[in-house]
Amino acid sequence: MNAWVKKSVGLANGTGYLDKLSAIYPVGGAESPSRTSKEEEAELKELFRAKDKSKLLQALLELERFPYDEPYIGYFRADESAINRNPKTKKRIITTLHAMGIQKIIAGANKSKSESRKFGQSFRKWICSEWEGAVYTDETRFLRSKGVAFLDGSDKKLKEFATKHFGYRRKKGLDFVALAYGIPVIGEAKFISASGGTQDKSFREGIEFLKKTSGTTRYVAVLDGVIWNRKAKPYTNGRKNLYSSLDNLQPQHIALSALLLKQYLQSLKG
Repeated sequence: MNAWVKKSVGLANGTGYLDKLSAIYPVGGAESPSRTSKEEEAELKELFRAKDKSKLLQALLELERFPYDEPYIGYFRADESAINRNPKTKKRIITTLHAMGIQKIIAGANKSKSESRKFGQSFRKWICSEWEGAVYTDETRFLRSKGVAFLDGSDKKLKEFATKHFGYRRKKGLDFVALAYGIPVIGEAKFISASGGTQDKSFREGIEFLKKTSGTTRYVAVLDGVIWNRKAKPYTNGRKNLYSSLDNLQPQHIALSALLLKQYLQSLKG
């Protein structure tokens, strides 16, 4: 197994993975609720009145629709044991449910599914805060930087810069462009909240991206979410687990959790 994949799996299946990840991908409040059936209502009301809200969370995980747009729920559904390994995330979710009240919980539980929260801007903000003082808007200053530095700008600006200076040839924008001790590093960041549909497409795009590595430029896929959970089963009809492709990556193909990005960039120091 690729070293960075192995480290990411270890993080995700250890204590506090989602708790730490929430500093990069923060989650806001609940969405406006809709309708629900009376059959669900009685059970959920009883659980809400109980002092132990953990049982309410367990019950809501079994429903098709969680009451609000919570991207970490897909991870808990894939591996319920992760709930107790991430006490801060569990507490935040339970606190949000309590603040919503039972009527909004019931209503939200029957709302039609919505597209998962997009975390692109959250990732950019984290880069700027985590590497404060080493994020440049000026291209010349960025190129002259020593140590680890990031170029700030839109997807388009980063793509154009990487195309001109780092040999990037794809049409898609980039989530980050960095220099680590003189080594160019470009990357995409994706949070995979659950399996299926557009989430699977995002995962495939990330894997396709990192395999474009050529020359001195390093292509990095910063991936997080249910993909690192060894108990995740994106397919139940006998098809191959999509995420198993991570285990077959070559050493030069870098896929890792955002929590390991700093460690990876530091490893490029000569």
